[in-house]
Amino acid sequence: MSNDAAWLGLDGREDLWSELDSRGYVVTSDRSLGLPEKFRQNFSETYFNEQTLRHDEGDWPVDRVRARDVISYTWDEGLFSLQQHDVITITDRAGIPGKREHARVELLNDPAAEELVRAFLELVPPERRRPKGTFGVNLFRTFTNVVTKPHHDNEEFIILYVLDRVGDGAETYLYHPEDVTDEGQIMADPVLWQQLNPGDIIIFEDKRFKHGATPLVNPDDGQAQRDALVCTVDYSGTYLEAVS
Repeated sequence: MSNDAAWLGLDGREDLWSELDSRGYVVTSDRSLGLPEKFRQNFSETYFNEQTLRHDEGDWPVDRVRARDVISYTWDEGLFSLQQHDVITITDRAGIPGKREHARVELLNDPAAEELVRAFLELVPPERRRPKGTFGVNLFRTFTNVVTKPHHDNEEFIILYVLDRVGDGAETYLYHPEDVTDEGQIMADPVLWQQLNPGDIIIFEDKRFKHGATPLVNPDDGQAQRDALVCTVDYSGTYLEAVS
């Protein structure tokens, strides 16, 4: 799939962009994006393993393992140019104060992973694309709790891609921010409550929702597990303005 591939068809892309602008979120799938049939399996085998993922002290939940990458992009006349960003530091994220470093995986060394990044950036409506920016990619393997409470990531767009799930639960939800207190108390019905299955992708505008997911539920004969990518189309202040 090349950078200018018509992965949804022009009509499909315009419908997706319009829905994202009006509703604030869109649920789609890897096949709708034109990813190959074996993409998910190959990506999982390459990156969701003990050599790539690790648990870092202070990260939450305590049984989660992860890795991440940050990619710089420039966008000009419909084309994205990508390069590895020099730092991947997380600062004051997910209720954990201070700076954190996690295991890095350099996705641009892998042509298939690079095409995924391009496909995800294409989900952003053209009029919302910044001339330059950063794109965070977080690889999460979770076994129990996915998150602690509804929250913002404080970035422009969030993209969640579920690669695999064993067991039940892990139901993704979106709430209007005014419907959730700072302590996590729910005051109204969710905008979205949906269990994402392997292959499903959701993109949403972070400031318009507090988001999260319910805990995983073990199957009768084993341990629950969910492998997912959580990607962020960052504000310029996350990395670029901080180093300028």
